[in-house]
Formats: sequence, C-alpha cells, structure tokens
Amino acid sequence: MYDKDLTIFSVFHKEYPVPNCSFIKPIQVGKDKSQIDLGFLSDSDGENISDRNSRFCETTALYWIWKNLDKIDSQYIGLSHYRRYFSLPEVEIKQNFWRQKKNQVNSDAYIKSLSDANLDAISSPMIKNHLLEKLNKKQIVLAKASSVGCLGVYPLNIKDQFIYYHLREDWALFEEALEKLAPTYFEFAKTFFSSGNTMHCYHMFTADKQFIEAYCSWLFPILFELEKTIKVSPYAYQNRTIGFLSERLLNLYIYKKQLSISEMPIVYFT
Repeated sequence: MYDKDLTIFSVFHKEYPVPNCSFIKPIQVGKDKSQIDLGFLSDSDGENISDRNSRFCETTALYWIWKNLDKIDSQYIGLSHYRRYFSLPEVEIKQNFWRQKKNQVNSDAYIKSLSDANLDAISSPMIKNHLLEKLNKKQIVLAKASSVGCLGVYPLNIKDQFIYYHLREDWALFEEALEKLAPTYFEFAKTFFSSGNTMHCYHMFTADKQFIEAYCSWLFPILFELEKTIKVSPYAYQNRTIGFLSERLLNLYIYKKQLSISEMPIVYFT
C-alpha cells in the first residue's frame, strides 16, 4: 500500500528503526547479495540491478522505483536514507530582558541522536504537508545544498573535491562518458563542475513521476557506461565511486535543465 499523495522510499541495508508513517516506505538495497532479510520491500524484486549495489549505492533503489512507477500509486515519489531524512529549518529562541527573539538556524543538516521523538519529527504531518506544498508548485525538493571541500575546511569546486577524495582517472572516465552519451550536458558540465562549490548531496529528492521517468532514462545509460570503464576497487569506499558520481549527475541534470527546485535541510541520525 502506498500513500496516495507521497511516498518517500528510505534506503536500508541493515537493521535500523523505521519511521512509522504512511509516506515513508523502507526499501532494502543490495538484497540480491545480502545475508540478511529485513522483511520489507527490496531492490531485488522484479526487474532490478540489486547485485550492483556495492558500486551503485542508493541508485539500485532508484532503478527499482523507475521500473515500477506504474505500480506506485502515489502522486509524488522521493528517495532518502535510513539515517537521513528531510526536515524543516530549526528555530533558535534567544531571550533578552524584555522579550524572546526567534531566529531560524541556517544549516543544511542537523545531527541528531536516534530517538522515538526524533523519528516522529521527521515523519510528522508537518513535514509531509511542507513537501506537498512545494511539489504542488511543480518544484523538485532537494536536500539543501552543502559546501564541498576537503576536510570540511578548505573550499573546493565539485570537480576538485571529487578528485581529492577519489581518483583523477575516474573523473576523466566520467567526462568521457558524458561526452559520449550526453554531449550537451558535457559542455555545460565543464563550467558547472569547475565553478560550483556547493552540491545537493545524498541523491535525496522528491518529485513527480514525469521527472523520475525522464531523469532515470538519462541517468542509467551513463552509469552503465561508467560500470564498463571504472575499475572495481579492492577498497569498499572507493568501490562506491559510481554512486558518488550519480550524486553529481543529479545536480548536473537539474541545473542544466533549469528546473524549479526547493531546498530542505536534512536530519542525520547518529
């Protein structure tokens, strides 16, 4: 069963508390090669790329969503993570001698301890209604853009940040795949990735089905091309390179097409 207005698929690969609400639905990823069964929907059902999860990360769930759009009877669909969810800006109250002053805390992410109260907060009707308000205005809701850099201190552009943490050779292969399969995006990417120093992270978004169909039809041929050229790494973190590049591709796709967006901060559970 799906919420008729909104379903956000939350990606799980291990046991972790699941929000209790109608609009957040857990999906287990990497089920094809997993030793555990979390007891809910998985990315290995039907047509799938579950066996690629170690390299493709949350996009194996996105692929499953794409191939099952006609079976998901929600107007809007989103993607989040078992420890990361959309939130509302927090308000800080400061007291002086005469009155209280409320200030919005301008942050892209709030780090929270896992608790029933915090789980209830990210799955509240207030969150759902805020998302629907933006979606009904034909906006795509994204995680609030974060500054990219090294060690959280030194600012870098999107391209240099990737190269700092990963392999320069893989970025070159990424550019080759773009030039081959999406040449107009490749030209735009030259400036976009070299000048931008913020990014909507985690591949988190909420949008209508038309966006998902168009985006996935564009995205996955590029990812499959990268799978052919980027070497499998013996290191688990670097083996997720295709997943990390997919985050950059979401940003590239949206800004190249000049789509209308709305941002929301995220909560990260520790």
